[in-house]
Amino acid sequence: MLEVKIEKLKGIDKIELSLPFEKGVFAVCGGNGVGKSTLFTVLSKLVYKGALTSYFRNEGNNQTKITFKLEGKTNIWTKSLNWTRDDEGDEIKLNGFFEGSLIYGNRFSDADKKLLRNVREIKKKPNLLKDAEEFIVKNLGSILRDDTDYYKGLKVIKTKKIAESFGFKSIPYFWNSRGDLISQMSMSSGEYLLISLLHFINQRLEYTKKNNIDHLSLIILDEMELALHPSAQNRLAKFLKELSNNHNFCIYFATHSVQIISQLPPSSIFFLETLYNETIQVVNPCYPAYATRSMYTPDGFDFIFLVEDTLAKKIIENCLKGRGVNTSSMLFKVLPCGGWEKTLELQREFQLSNIAGHSSSIISILDGDIKADYERKYLENKDYKVLRKVFLPIFSVEKYLKKHLIDDFDNGLYTNIAAEFYQVRSLNDILKDYSKNFGSDNNGKKLFSLLQSCSMDTGRDNSEFTDRMIDLIVRYGDFERFSSSIDNIINPSH
Repeated sequence: MLEVKIEKLKGIDKIELSLPFEKGVFAVCGGNGVGKSTLFTVLSKLVYKGALTSYFRNEGNNQTKITFKLEGKTNIWTKSLNWTRDDEGDEIKLNGFFEGSLIYGNRFSDADKKLLRNVREIKKKPNLLKDAEEFIVKNLGSILRDDTDYYKGLKVIKTKKIAESFGFKSIPYFWNSRGDLISQMSMSSGEYLLISLLHFINQRLEYTKKNNIDHLSLIILDEMELALHPSAQNRLAKFLKELSNNHNFCIYFATHSVQIISQLPPSSIFFLETLYNETIQVVNPCYPAYATRSMYTPDGFDFIFLVEDTLAKKIIENCLKGRGVNTSSMLFKVLPCGGWEKTLELQREFQLSNIAGHSSSIISILDGDIKADYERKYLENKDYKVLRKVFLPIFSVEKYLKKHLIDDFDNGLYTNIAAEFYQVRSLNDILKDYSKNFGSDNNGKKLFSLLQSCSMDTGRDNSEFTDRMIDLIVRYGDFERFSSSIDNIINPSH
């Protein structure tokens, strides 16, 4: 765990965070001015020795203090005339890189119209260029166009020395498209910024490989989704997950994107919120709907479905996309909220504030086992009675599996699950182990966790197991009436 404490720096009076330092992707989000960029710039000290001097030379006073704690080491930095360390231990140094926002980001270092004349000179000398790295070509096409071959013909200046001789601080790229050599500066903003980001990532990968670094590395990205279409933001999030898994990176990024945030589990979302007394609250775990409600207006979605957790989210997406529900002419978003009462609370808040816009319909979809609780508590409450809601035909994925594999054994479901997931260790042995070694498990979470971990013996990760298990349950269970209810909401004329 990486512990960070910032005191009396820029707009931050005091903030403390405990951040996972492990392979994975983590989002820091919150409204403008809450301190995300200051936090990320502080974190850059872990990968860039001169960060505090470069970025905060004229910031802070004799009360300013930054504290890092990681793996038994503590570093305390204070500011008087200059930044100094007030501890006697080893300095915390991590492999990685920082890409900042508009002021500090290297992506923007060559955003100068004066360089366009030098671009024209380079285009006259194609021998100065070489083919871009395959990593950049494929991922640029995949993220922006969902086509890894789209940017074939991408070129780059051969050396940094040549680039500097033409006045560039970074190394510019050129795209040979249909015989026309287009400079990076003449491409779209999304293309321009993403090429630079992929360039920095590729450099770090090459450095890590060259120096045989096998320990965890850190990537810090501020405002990473700038100028990207929502669909490209989705693919960028997927790319970062794969980057982390394949290359042992811990990746932190600041974002305002509901597209990206909604792909992450609550444990990976850190929401910064300035309270009425000007203190900064850190919410973690944080569900996507809570994180996005006060910083993003999702105009353009025809329907927003609020659900309790990520398992329910996957069920809804499965039903919407695979059970005959007509979604061909509408845009929808499914957002986990955390608990059925929190889901209804957020739905009411969304509608009162009109945060989703006039054209968006908001529906809560709740687990089937809370219907009686809802009716007892809210059925006569006019504020909640008017909210549109649907109940799932199952209590929850975990309770469904426990009911049909343990409490009221269903041989057909057992056979389907055994054939789908358990060719290494038999499902029968797993259930015997569960019955023998696990105690009270009313909600079925222990059984689900055991089934999930045993499935990993076949090489599946947790996400793949969950997706395929939910697909099986939806196919096997009685979801026809539920799917029809959703279809009637989306297409009332049917």
